[in-house]
Amino acid sequence: MALRWNDVSHIPLYEPGKPIDGLDDVIKLASNENPYGPSPKVIEALLAQLSTVSLYPDGAGRTLKQTLSEHYGFPPDYFILGAGADELISMLAILTLNPAREAVMAEITFPMYRIAAQLAHGQVRTVSMTGDYDLDLEAHLAVLRETTGIIYIANPNNPTGKMIDGQTLLSFLKRVPSDLVVVLDEAYAEYVTDGTYRSALTFLPDFPNLIVLRTFSKAYGLAGLRIGYGIAHPELITALERTRKPFNTSRLAQNAAIVALKDQTYVTRVVQMTTQERERVFTTLRREGWHVLPSQTNFLFLPHHAPRAIADALEKKGLIVRPLVGGLRVTIGTAEQNDRLLEALQMFRETSMGYEVG
Repeated sequence: MALRWNDVSHIPLYEPGKPIDGLDDVIKLASNENPYGPSPKVIEALLAQLSTVSLYPDGAGRTLKQTLSEHYGFPPDYFILGAGADELISMLAILTLNPAREAVMAEITFPMYRIAAQLAHGQVRTVSMTGDYDLDLEAHLAVLRETTGIIYIANPNNPTGKMIDGQTLLSFLKRVPSDLVVVLDEAYAEYVTDGTYRSALTFLPDFPNLIVLRTFSKAYGLAGLRIGYGIAHPELITALERTRKPFNTSRLAQNAAIVALKDQTYVTRVVQMTTQERERVFTTLRREGWHVLPSQTNFLFLPHHAPRAIADALEKKGLIVRPLVGGLRVTIGTAEQNDRLLEALQMFRETSMGYEVG
């Protein structure tokens, strides 16, 4: 007798970046990980905490929330913790969606928004990008209706790397119905250098329907520990807490996040090295004829009609990048890693493989 389960065939599989475990001389530039790793203080703290792994964590994450409160200036009850921002994205879908309600998102954005919405039995309405791969907030507003339950927006956007300026974002938030939850995913906010950017946290006091997501996976280098957080008014946080699984973030993750947050000197140094390399790689690729989008993240997006072919060719040279619909996403690594990428791409262009560049 065949096994029975709900039909989930319509839900796309999330395709993670390829692992490098067990491989020799391979550089992974596919998952936007921090190539410098976490602060040495975090490593010390993790080693000191290993003997406590037999104990459950604080399910409420009180100490981490207090540390976040001191860092951002919002009260502790404005914070919620998740196993990465991914879990919070799913929790928000559970809170706001059902078969009669829909999530609105850009057509080219983080795929977990779609997956989370469909797992929550919600509908998905996607919005076209502009011709320059910018998020079109006017188009987002145009599709809102009574059945809309939530809006997901990544700023800066993944995988394009482009951002929404502060004035445009504020104008958008003012025109969204006040009973509609708006998710501003700011996973890459630490890497922004454009002076017109404003974190949605700037506007949070005036918008009870807004939640801002942040993560320790990128600039803080804790991707393997799965720890992220949301910031919103207490009414929304309290409702969202009801969708949270007990002990969803580990003792090690919470403690590492506390130490990482306090070492801002290290984070600043990592961000500076990353953004300097981002500009160098971007300028070099543009000069060599590649079509590359300007980025405010720790990755670059190269629009191309044959991303899989390029990714396969680079993998043979020991470089793992991320092929996506419409282009290639490449994480900014260390200077040495980026040199190897640039060399490989130059060799690829010179092989006359028949793929148009740019």
